[in-house]
Amino acid sequence: MNKAKTFCRNCGALCSMEVTVDDGRLIAVAADGTASPYGGYMCIKGQSAIRFHNGAEERLQHSLKRNGSGALTAIVAEQALTEIAAQLQQLITQYGPRSIAVYHGTGAYRSVLGAQLEKSFLSAMRSPNLFSTMTIDQSAKWVTSARMGIMASGKPAFADVDLAVIVGNNPVVSHQTYPFGPGESGAPGRSFAEAKKRGTRIVVIDPRATETARYADLFIQPKPGQDAVIFAAVAHLLLKNSGYNHAFCHRFVTQLEALTEAVAPFTPALAAARADIPVAQIERLAEWLAEAQRPFVGSGSGPSMSARSNLNDHMIEVVNALVGGYRQAGDRVRNPGTLNPRRFFETVVPASRSWERGDFCHSQPVGKLFGEFPSALLPQEITTPGANKIRALICFGGNPAMGLGDPAVAIPALQELDLLVCLDARLNETGKLADYVVATSQPFERHDITIPGDSLFPEAFAQYTPPMVLKPAGVIHDWEFFWAVAAKMGLPLTLKYWTYGADFEAIADGLSLPVESRPEEEAMLRFLCQRSRVSFDELKANPSGVRPQLEPQRVQPAASDNGARLQLCPPDVATELAELAQEQPDTRFGYQLTCRRILEAMNSAYREAELTRKRYPLNWAYMNPGDMAREGLAEGDSVQIRSAYGAIVAVVKGEKRLRSGVISMSHMFGSLTASRDPVAEGGSFTGHLTSLTDALEPINFMPLFSGIPVNVAALGSSDQ
Repeated sequence: MNKAKTFCRNCGALCSMEVTVDDGRLIAVAADGTASPYGGYMCIKGQSAIRFHNGAEERLQHSLKRNGSGALTAIVAEQALTEIAAQLQQLITQYGPRSIAVYHGTGAYRSVLGAQLEKSFLSAMRSPNLFSTMTIDQSAKWVTSARMGIMASGKPAFADVDLAVIVGNNPVVSHQTYPFGPGESGAPGRSFAEAKKRGTRIVVIDPRATETARYADLFIQPKPGQDAVIFAAVAHLLLKNSGYNHAFCHRFVTQLEALTEAVAPFTPALAAARADIPVAQIERLAEWLAEAQRPFVGSGSGPSMSARSNLNDHMIEVVNALVGGYRQAGDRVRNPGTLNPRRFFETVVPASRSWERGDFCHSQPVGKLFGEFPSALLPQEITTPGANKIRALICFGGNPAMGLGDPAVAIPALQELDLLVCLDARLNETGKLADYVVATSQPFERHDITIPGDSLFPEAFAQYTPPMVLKPAGVIHDWEFFWAVAAKMGLPLTLKYWTYGADFEAIADGLSLPVESRPEEEAMLRFLCQRSRVSFDELKANPSGVRPQLEPQRVQPAASDNGARLQLCPPDVATELAELAQEQPDTRFGYQLTCRRILEAMNSAYREAELTRKRYPLNWAYMNPGDMAREGLAEGDSVQIRSAYGAIVAVVKGEKRLRSGVISMSHMFGSLTASRDPVAEGGSFTGHLTSLTDALEPINFMPLFSGIPVNVAALGSSDQ
């Protein structure tokens, strides 16, 4: 029996861990605060990860192939790779490289070598078709960056913030904060408690009094989907009362006059009436923003998944820009990067509007956001006839059959593919539709470094982990799939240090990988560490990680003015604001259904874990007790929840923290086929309430995944 250091790869926090190994088996795990900037912290998913590695949740031990009768049967991985390579080559020969696409799921984000070679694989194929979960839940933030531009100095570290405004995010549960919102991803509750001791004001805006809201100095509980209205009203007040940061705006923003005109209709009274909140709360928020010296206004997936999501996120960032919620020249940069050192300058990266040029989808006239096509268009890209129709999809660590919603559209599209390959350790809903399921290794069985968290840690930090245990004989590493399939097609891959926003083809430095022999993991990771402040050898020698001792790094003034400014109110935003001002409520529905995350699961990962199902045998439809009483509902009753697009049966549960008129449910539970028995199905699939064809957002084609207008009808009692 021995103990070893590693780190979790369930989310972007990458919390340091100590595992106990006995006879090649993981038997225990604990948080390791030896060097981690978060201290000793680990959430319940760390425990579930150990159990999953040991075979829980029916972990796949070998690859699968669909046979002639339609059943999935075992196949040796090497044979599967050979057959997949041959089929991909045939499709490219017949239809061209755009017939091939990759879907990058949540499970792929923390697989460093797999994620890097995925990009090299697409490059070698000459296919632009990359989709991911990012364009399912928070692509509105990418739209905002591309319409407004980016302040290159970055957002302030949470330790430096004196006012944190958190909109539609619950980081105490989701562990998702920087760079989109204030907080620290590891030990988030601890970071909020420490911020309170420093005197930081915290504002939380959410239809539910979330776990994060207990730290709030001001809690605003609006109707769902009113974020753009609220922040247009806040901008209205900041401009009217001259509460914005004049010095910052003079140097770094433009279109103030257009913005002033566009938000003129959004008085506090109008916003308060639309959102059903007190006028005084909007006025206090504006006052606190005007007073703050180091504000940070940010959001989570709530605004990005609601109606007018692009405008929601844009107006939130507009308010952040008006009050100068960015690091300034001379400000300390607490994490200047370890594996990928960076310098920060007080200047604007111009708005790219990347969707207006380059490769376009063939089903809609829209280009890429941060190098990806909108995932909501994936079904159309598969089913729309034409030379660029997608015919083969490689799904890397994801579950688009559920994640896309609207199974009536998504499932037939996936079934139309000539080839569907899933790389996963679970046989999820997408895998059950696949032609091949390639069983892949899990984090404690592979070499990794903390590239996914390099820019997200609150302080400079890096960690390397070797495998803690051997992988099962029948599985392969994610990266091996991309390398081996490419090699069998005679396509050499080049490993590069790619990060979001980078053009893979423009990255000059790369490590050419051999075709004839298997690359060594340590050699590849050593290459990725070549610019690191800490050498790969030093990382190996310090298994708990390294916090490099650096001279204070500061934001530098720009050498010259590049003329770029943050575009606060481009014409399309002004048009959307004008439409919003005239918008009328939909009186056909009495409730709105919002999404909610749970600590025990990460989307569909760990949904079936013992620790999850013990607390969540199904995803209840949480309702305000007053609403339940008015509907004549008791705890545990079954109800039908119907939207304009479909209906589900769910089991109700009272929650006082939820505002009236709102139903709150976790996503990724239940069955792809409509069921009237959520208890037997392990929940209710909220994707049945969504549409992939109607009322999509412009630019990113985002569906409505939260704040969905619904009606509720009682069906009777349930056993739950």
